[in-house]
Amino acid sequence: MGDLVSGARRLPIAEMAVRAARAAAGLASLGVGRGDLVALYLRNDFPFFEASTAAGMIGAYPTPVNWHYTPAEAAYLFENSGAKAIVIHADLLPGVRDAIPAGVPVLVVRTPPEIAEAYGIPEAATEAPADAPDWDTWLAGFDPLPAPTADAPGT
Repeated sequence: MGDLVSGARRLPIAEMAVRAARAAAGLASLGVGRGDLVALYLRNDFPFFEASTAAGMIGAYPTPVNWHYTPAEAAYLFENSGAKAIVIHADLLPGVRDAIPAGVPVLVVRTPPEIAEAYGIPEAATEAPADAPDWDTWLAGFDPLPAPTADAPGT
């Protein structure tokens, strides 16, 4: 079926689909469902595909957010879109943390080595902070959603 490739990392499409099904179950557990929006404050990375697919599986809109946004621009999008969850790379969180509406769950993706190297991100900034769920650890806590609960609405 093929693999997703980023730097030296490879993720088989079949494994990505299982991870997306886990994420769908996790998002549903947060109350995300049909017609809701999941903001993706991510660069091009495997979790972008996982979270996008997951949102579609439960009828939610995966919404890519320009990771170059200023905090004010991010706040406008988060607040006015009614985002029910935000998936974000670890190094991007500090710049927009204050822009995230209270009560909106934030899932933090470790910034991978090839992205950290490309943008000169220090290793200390690539991990999820202690007060936010790490994407991989969070995913591991859910069984894959057995089947989509809704038609994917698109982005």
